[in-house]
Amino acid sequence: MSSKIVNIEALNLRSEPLMDPSTRRAVLHLGQTLTVLDEDPSADWVQVKAQIQEVEMTGYVKRVINGVFSLREPVIAQREALVNNAIKQWLRFDQGQGMEYEKPYSSYVGEMWKSIKLNLDGNDRDMPWSAAFISFVVRKTATDAENYANFKFSSSHSRYLHDSIIKKESGDTSVPFWGYRLNEKMPQAGDIVARWRETERNYNDATHDDSFKSHCDIIISVNASFVIAIGGNVAQSVSITRYEKSGAGFLLHARQAFMLMANKV
Repeated sequence: MSSKIVNIEALNLRSEPLMDPSTRRAVLHLGQTLTVLDEDPSADWVQVKAQIQEVEMTGYVKRVINGVFSLREPVIAQREALVNNAIKQWLRFDQGQGMEYEKPYSSYVGEMWKSIKLNLDGNDRDMPWSAAFISFVVRKTATDAENYANFKFSSSHSRYLHDSIIKKESGDTSVPFWGYRLNEKMPQAGDIVARWRETERNYNDATHDDSFKSHCDIIISVNASFVIAIGGNVAQSVSITRYEKSGAGFLLHARQAFMLMANKV
């Protein structure tokens, strides 16, 4: 037996290896850990065991859905901890359906502000909270890996983007992320992808400036042609974004992406 992780947003657990409404037992969510009971790499189905609301269920999942492998291998524990904490917030916001301006979701945003010591309660709708989300998730993970505590926690993405480049250039190994151009590092689960907002920016801008409008998402899974990432203040919730990859495996300069913070914990 081995453990694998759900690699797509929703995966049906079925009582039999058969695509039929009558066989669906439950829906498994992105990032959920499963125990593989029987796996034939050449077969279309994988037999698994899953924990669903304190009930242990066995069943079958389709190996490939729309050309994407439905399960992935776990990454190292420290990366997986960051990924899991991002997914917890996505689930907490009802998989992107919980709106920032409604209870209880506004109070969750308030928790994020408090984690970076800002006296905001989540009802301040003119205050973008996407950087507070990243800082909150990284801080939650700092108990699992000490280096995460050396993150440049901030209400502005540009602060920690700039810091990740400067720390890489100085060879500082005490920090959790080093900043790279998109064509310098292939993305992995637990990395952070950055994109510019309003005014186009590039890696050189982030090297010399720590104050500009931007956005970051935490990469949750990596597939052949794209990655899945989670960010806050996306469509007024915690939501999923897909970033396309080149044939060589690097993130494309699409969706305004311009740099990668590679996780080195």
